[in-house]
Amino acid sequence: MKKLFTENIGLKLGSIAIAIILWVLVVYTYDPAATTTFTIGVDIINGDSIASLGKVYEVVEGDTITIKVKANASLIKNLKASDFKATADVSKLSPTDHANIDVVCTKSDNVEITIIGSAKLLEVKLEDRVTKQFSVTVEKSGNAMEGYFVGDAVAKPNLITVSGGKNSIEKIASVKVVADINGAGSSFNVKGVPKAYDSDGNEITTGSLTFSDNPVSVAVKVYKTKRISVIVEASGEPYKGYSVQDIDYEPKSVLVAGDKNLLSRISSIRVPLDVEGKITDVEESISLSDFLESGIYLVDKDVTINAKCNIVRLGTKELEVLPTDISLNNKSDKFNYEFVNTEKLVVTLSGLSDKIKDIGVSDIAPYIDLSNTKEAGNYSYILKFRDIDGVKVETSNAVTIRVTDISGGASENTGEDANDEASGAAIESDDKKSETKESKESKGSKEGESSSVTNEEGKNHE
Repeated sequence: MKKLFTENIGLKLGSIAIAIILWVLVVYTYDPAATTTFTIGVDIINGDSIASLGKVYEVVEGDTITIKVKANASLIKNLKASDFKATADVSKLSPTDHANIDVVCTKSDNVEITIIGSAKLLEVKLEDRVTKQFSVTVEKSGNAMEGYFVGDAVAKPNLITVSGGKNSIEKIASVKVVADINGAGSSFNVKGVPKAYDSDGNEITTGSLTFSDNPVSVAVKVYKTKRISVIVEASGEPYKGYSVQDIDYEPKSVLVAGDKNLLSRISSIRVPLDVEGKITDVEESISLSDFLESGIYLVDKDVTINAKCNIVRLGTKELEVLPTDISLNNKSDKFNYEFVNTEKLVVTLSGLSDKIKDIGVSDIAPYIDLSNTKEAGNYSYILKFRDIDGVKVETSNAVTIRVTDISGGASENTGEDANDEASGAAIESDDKKSETKESKESKGSKEGESSSVTNEEGKNHE
């Protein structure tokens, strides 16, 4: 047995050496070494050690690195960036705030890894940790379903505390949560991730910011829409002798949204245009949102009504009215009515010249309302007239009517009409004359005649 191992030992060792050489040649011939590069992110570990000092860190350099990997070609071709893990332990920072980066291959140990490029260490900047409270703004993304409108979107909570590096906190101008409303047709709740933005609207990603609530709940109200008309009306009166001729404006309708019950009650928005004391045309741009009922929203925000009101000087015209032109309305079948004064009355019309030029007495239809005349006597009335849009009819002359009992005897007017509220006419009478002894004696022979004369002077009937 011993002879088997010792005989021709040189030849045997040489054979082994040749076999090893041949194996190496085969390996390197059929599976040679190869290299490749990957860019990977660096995971920071033990960050709590910095937070415990009341500090936060911001990575200056080294959060991503490029590595060169050397291994057999058969292994290299199956490797990818996710097979490597890089870590930097910030609890072991150098005096210059650098930390070593360690890289390992999670797929194989037979890999040679080298960090290349300028970032071979993780460099951080430390700053004081501060906190500050901010209101949360909801930003809507997308569009609601056709025929619907997204109204209020309220974050809960609407105040949030942000912690982080002092410099980053000082840059925060707003904290926003994005709510996806695309295709919404009813109210809903959603959660969103809060983000901080500077005054230019850029997201702040530095300073290791953290939020007291993350995610944030958002309640979104969705309403049905409705198109309603816009009506611009003159408010006030132009200067004496002037009038509003017409008002032109745009738009004449708008799309609004709101609760179903509110929408069912509105069909228009009325917008006043101030013309008080004006003698020239009025042009104004009016924000429609100022006249919306609470709970109603404009689908197109900040709608402006551009209105122009034409102010013109009024023309005047006089008409003569005879008693025969005057209608006596609401007469009682208990009385007879007779005009005391039969002369003509002058009536003045004022309005646009084109409108009043063809108006006659029959158009203004003068009348007296007798509904509040309750007893016989003489009464003074100011005429009333039929309403004509844009035309003012005036007269200062009174008409006197004698009212007598249907039996033919005039009863004594007491001087007061307690129910005179519709016509506004005031009815007066003189005090009864003192009865003398002689009139008392002759009273029996004059039955049926009035013992006193009613004063024809009454108040004006407007």
